[in-house]
Amino acid sequence: MALWIDRIIKPSVTHAAPSPSDRARNDIAVVGTVLFALLLALGIRNQVYTASKITTLDAGTLRLAYPERWAARQGDESIFRAVNLGSTSTYDARIDVVSRPLREGESLELARFDHGLKLASSLNSYRELEATEMQVLNGEPALVATYAFVADPSAAGGAPDLPVVVEGQDVMFVLDDRFYVVSLTADAAEWAASARDFAVVTTSLRLSAAPDRVPATGFQDGSDAEQGGN
Repeated sequence: MALWIDRIIKPSVTHAAPSPSDRARNDIAVVGTVLFALLLALGIRNQVYTASKITTLDAGTLRLAYPERWAARQGDESIFRAVNLGSTSTYDARIDVVSRPLREGESLELARFDHGLKLASSLNSYRELEATEMQVLNGEPALVATYAFVADPSAAGGAPDLPVVVEGQDVMFVLDDRFYVVSLTADAAEWAASARDFAVVTTSLRLSAAPDRVPATGFQDGSDAEQGGN
């Protein structure tokens, strides 16, 4: 064993030791290779996170992208739902899309107000936080409402887990005389971590600030019951 160790650590008798410039060149090559490998891994990681699938809704009226890693599901009332089964919370981050025909004389603002009232009556401790005028697709007017509520996803299974505070954001707009609501919801503690996934959806909607953006009519701080809060 001592003989083998001696052979390993002993300088080669057939090759001269590399010069300082050779060592520097080799070090630079190693560092360059490592950096290239890190950048390649980062690029692959970003591709995985931003990879998406496309769903077409209402006979082609709306095309929506959602994260490729998420699973499509049928919601109770939604025409489309995708769920992040990798969520660490008992409340899986999700995307829901609902649509309905506009009623006679109904505007986007009235449809949004009606939607807010339904959420206030169906979600526990629902609280509207903010509503902002924005635009989607080819400059179509949109309203984006941010809200929170309390969910108890473990109750159905009889598990003793605590309820979850859920943060949500609804993107509401009108296409072909239909009122659309694209809802993004997640455990409030995971909202920031879900931002990259939700960006896949909002990017496909081409969601952007509206010119002369102002708070949506009827909403201030979301604390009044008549505004949908409670």
